[in-house]
Order: sequence, then C-alpha cells, then structure tokens
Amino acid sequence: MPFDTDKNFPQTSPTEQYRERNIEITSGHEPDLSKVPIPSYSQVEHETWAIMFEKQKKTLPNRASNEYLEALSTLALPENRIPVLKNISKALEETSGWKITRVGGLVPEKEFFQCLSQRLFPCTDFIRPRSELEYTPSPDMFHDIFGHCPLITNPYFASFYEVFGKAALKANPEQLSQLQRIYWFTVEFGLIENPEGTRIYGSGILSSVGEVPYCLGPKVKRHVFDYEIVKNKFYEIYHMQEDLFVIPSFEWLLRSFKEYLEKEKLL
Repeated sequence: MPFDTDKNFPQTSPTEQYRERNIEITSGHEPDLSKVPIPSYSQVEHETWAIMFEKQKKTLPNRASNEYLEALSTLALPENRIPVLKNISKALEETSGWKITRVGGLVPEKEFFQCLSQRLFPCTDFIRPRSELEYTPSPDMFHDIFGHCPLITNPYFASFYEVFGKAALKANPEQLSQLQRIYWFTVEFGLIENPEGTRIYGSGILSSVGEVPYCLGPKVKRHVFDYEIVKNKFYEIYHMQEDLFVIPSFEWLLRSFKEYLEKEKLL
C-alpha cells in the first residue's frame, strides 16, 4: 500500500511549532543537582503526579512494552508524590551511567543533543496543570521522568540515545530535520513488537493518559519502521498521532540506526 511521506509539506521543527504557540524555549542546564533547590510542591501538585501515575499504572499493562515495564520497575519511582531529581539521577547513574541535568523547560535542539551525547538527560522539575492531564504539548516532569527515564536503564536504548545525540551534533540542517522526525517516531511515539503483540515504548504516549489506548486503537495506522519513510514523515505536536511506526526490538533499533548513520556519514 502506498504511504504518503509528505515530502512537499512545509515541515517545521518541534521547536518552531512550540514557538508558534508562544511556548518559551529556555537555554542552560545544571548537571550538578546538589546546586538545584528542591521546589516546594503544593499538595495539589503531588496529587496531580499521583493521579497520573495511578491512571498509567492501570492503563499500561498489555499496552506498554515489556522492556518499558521492566525498566519502570527497576527505577522504582514514587507513586504518591513528586520525585526528587537527584534521587532519580542517582538511580540512573547506578544502572546505566547516565545522569539527569535540570532544565527550566524546553531547550534548543543543539543543547539538547549535546546533553544526550554526554549521557545527560535534560529534565524539568515542574508538573503540568490539572487541565492538561490527558495530554500536554509542552513536556513537564511527568513526561520527562515517567515517560523517558525508565528506558534509559535499558542498555540498547541508552546507547541509541547517546549515539543519536552525537550524530545530531554533526548533522547539516537537512539531516537534522530528518533526525528529528526519526526521534519523534521512535523516542517520543514509537511502537515495538513484543511476543504478545504490538506494544508502546514512546515516552510521548506512555506519559499521556489519553494517548495510550488511542495509539493501539482502530483510528491509528501502524506501519513497519522504515527510515526512508520516517525521515520524511510530517507530524504535528498538538494532537493525537494518526500514523505510528513499529520496530522489532531495541537491539534492531540500535544496529539499524548505526547503519543509517553510516550511510549519512554521521557516525
């Protein structure tokens, strides 16, 4: 079946789409979390974390990938209160060698990929308002910690992250746009084949109360992952995704991505 890669559609980057909605892009990050004051979260904010955690805990079984569920168990996030960044960072360092670096919000692409290349994951320390429980276009700490951090304990996925950051820093503008689309349809909205069937590993889905059941439902077209298609696939960040791509395994993702980068002379 022919697949529309939208090559002629005027694709804008996630950063540009955020700016179009007047969402601030901030620069600067702090990897020394001992220097970062722990925010004084309100009871409502702690309850927001607990509500989302409980909803995802009920929704993810038989939908989230086995790899993610195992990683979530490994990270042992608190369920009823907002976690402290330095505690999560310590757990990541012990399992994978990665650390968290605190950011004030969305960071520019170059800075973000520099962090990944150094095995630093940029993480916010604020949580979304109750009005955005179902989906938030501007990532908060639930997205960052619950969605992203668990799979950093998976060696194949952690290596994919690091390789991605290093490659993005070498990329020309066209290659960077293509890498951003690959990132979107893997890290943020990726699906994977498990023995039990198609499952979720993308952080944008895993951290969204509304997106989890939707992405495996009849309204979403699920395609075998193909770099030539994905690198040209247009997407928007402000609504549920209508097309998603399925990888066979994280080992395959790392190996095939390196092969793709060799062809692009980015490895």
